[in-house]
Amino acid sequence: MIFPAPIFLYLLPLAGLPIVFHFVLKQKKRTVVFSTLMFFHRTDPKLNSHRKIRQWLLLLMRILLIAFILLALSRPIFQSSGGLGGKISVVAVVDNSGSMSDGAGYDNDKTKLQCAVTSARRLISTLEDGSEAAVVLLVDDPAVEPAEGRSDRNPALVGDSLTSDKESLLALLDRIRPTQATGDAGRALARAFGLLRASSAGGGAVHVFSDLQQTEWGTVSERLEAGEAPITVYVHKIEPEIQDEANVAITAIQLPEERILPKHTYSIGLVLQNTSDTVANIRLNSIDSQDSKNTENVTLARGRTETVEVETKPDENGYHWIKVWIEGDGFSADNEAGVGIFCEETATIMFWGTPEEFGVLPVALSPSGQGQFTGMVAEFRLPGQLSQTAAEEKPIMIVMTWTGLQLMGESSVPLREYVEAGGNLLVVPSVKPGRRVVSEQLPDWLGAGIKAREVYPRGAGLEVLDDRTTFWHRIRDASAGSKLEPVSAYVFHPLVLAGEFTPLLGVDSERVVIAHRKLGQGNIYVSGTAFAPQWNTLPLTGLLVVMTQRMAVGGGSSEGQRTLSLVAGERPRGIMAEGSEVEILSLVGDPMDWKGKGQEIPAFPRAGVYLVRTDDDKYCISVRASEKEGLEKFVEGSQVPIIGQMAHKILPYDEAEDFGQHHKGQARAIESYLFLLLLATLALLAEGWLGSHKPSRAGSAGLDHARLRRAGQSTAEERISEAETVPVAPVNRLSRKVMRIIGKSPADKITGWRAG
Repeated sequence: MIFPAPIFLYLLPLAGLPIVFHFVLKQKKRTVVFSTLMFFHRTDPKLNSHRKIRQWLLLLMRILLIAFILLALSRPIFQSSGGLGGKISVVAVVDNSGSMSDGAGYDNDKTKLQCAVTSARRLISTLEDGSEAAVVLLVDDPAVEPAEGRSDRNPALVGDSLTSDKESLLALLDRIRPTQATGDAGRALARAFGLLRASSAGGGAVHVFSDLQQTEWGTVSERLEAGEAPITVYVHKIEPEIQDEANVAITAIQLPEERILPKHTYSIGLVLQNTSDTVANIRLNSIDSQDSKNTENVTLARGRTETVEVETKPDENGYHWIKVWIEGDGFSADNEAGVGIFCEETATIMFWGTPEEFGVLPVALSPSGQGQFTGMVAEFRLPGQLSQTAAEEKPIMIVMTWTGLQLMGESSVPLREYVEAGGNLLVVPSVKPGRRVVSEQLPDWLGAGIKAREVYPRGAGLEVLDDRTTFWHRIRDASAGSKLEPVSAYVFHPLVLAGEFTPLLGVDSERVVIAHRKLGQGNIYVSGTAFAPQWNTLPLTGLLVVMTQRMAVGGGSSEGQRTLSLVAGERPRGIMAEGSEVEILSLVGDPMDWKGKGQEIPAFPRAGVYLVRTDDDKYCISVRASEKEGLEKFVEGSQVPIIGQMAHKILPYDEAEDFGQHHKGQARAIESYLFLLLLATLALLAEGWLGSHKPSRAGSAGLDHARLRRAGQSTAEERISEAETVPVAPVNRLSRKVMRIIGKSPADKITGWRAG
């Protein structure tokens, strides 16, 4: 018997309180002198004996009432023994994490997951009809749910409750497929324990089928509590196959930190790590949504990490994907990654002024003016229209002259807000002679100004002042790593810069010509030289096109479009869709067409690219395989750390295992607190009836003279002794009447009265 609330058992001695009140606090007898004993002779001796029996029954009912209430509060659970042929509760926890897709260390040509499913099927199949069971997965997999959809599914199939329908559980096991995710062992065990605690049996057995990878089972979980329910855990350890080959995993994805426009080449960084102790020679393959394929051979020393870039060039706007996978290593479950990007429509470059003021810059950004080659369209606005058009058209970059910015004065606040929200601003000198620029008259938030113009008829060489910056890294990627052509400046204004700026090009560190700074989510670029042949040689090189286009596509993504990067097995965070409808579509990888509420978004168990649509936004989610699954570290010994001190056994995997030997003596528990409460109620009713019942006095009223004569033949001592045996209540009433007549104190002790 199990007592989930044993503290009330310690209070059981309180059931003896009625005995204490009956004997210890009982009113003591007193001897009183009477002139005659005739009043006592009228008492029927049978009534005295009946009254004593009733008093003892009343005492017993009070004791039982207290005892039954205390036992009910302790919530006792009775167990009945049974074997595998009995009706018991069982939960099978199947490890479907990425490591289980590797081969098992047995001569059966099966993966570890296939071995786990085979044993789980045997466990469920051998249960007798009427027994309850459930299957819980280490990695939540939407593909395991029935094809008819979430609303019509059997709740037992997703581990929500126990069921006696063995056929549905066997069908669930048949749908389990390998994943590329790291499982949550603590969560799976907590779910299994919760199912058994909520069952009618109040306990049962948990069978775990796993390779006991250290990543999932080697940590201690604080949320595992079996409570007082009788639960036993059996861990069937499936030994892994010994691997001699090196293993390389994709550990991170580096997405472009810029807007993606059509006709531009973008590089995706893939971080590869050799997690083994031998040198790895692998092939990194990729294919994108435009059927562009690429293969690159990579050699990694043991423990080394390297970033390999994969290029893509979207031809049109919309969502695009890249599938990447590794060949040539010893473990495949951590070799895949999906990369999703959103290519925007043709973007607008807004020039504030006339085309003559900006030299060849409009042509460098938009050669055709319609965006066919660069995805950018150049538009010109007159002074006074900038604030309104920037708010409505949302250009990706605004280009203006130093003179125009100086004329804005205090009205430049909308321009600052545009940059902080993710826009790009480029400030250049005007090619046309104009008003002299005074740095003190420029907006304070800009943080830059220009000095007096310097002229070099033969040209002053411009050099990259810091080639470690992200800007130049992106330039090298766009130019395919080729060396930058030398550039000379004939006319330029040295820049006056605040500390937030990073110099990009200049004659030297004292004469910076082009610089960059971040402001909010956007960028500010300032130039002391105009983009015209009479000012410098930039228009004669390819650097002008690459550099200005990289300036334009920097900053945040377009409104309503988001990109997220996840590891398989994770749920997406940051999707604001609580209570609204969400739809998930698979672009590449594991098919996953799902609809439901925002708070019910499932985890992504396999690598791929998925589009998540909410009422307001769209999210492009890139999922890569978990790099933890390729680690060959497993729990050793007789204890599983995550289970802790709970009762559990580690058993070697046996394909023909007899599960009945583990269930012998398995308890099927029955809670009895309701039965005890019923008994307490009956005791209370009996106590009330006995306490309120009054015996009939008819027998005492009709005593005949013969009885009086027989009573009168007894000696005075016998009569007094007889009087002392009468019930307490009549004696007390008679004593009070006599005491009032003779005026004696009830506490006085008198030996009796004798005539003569």
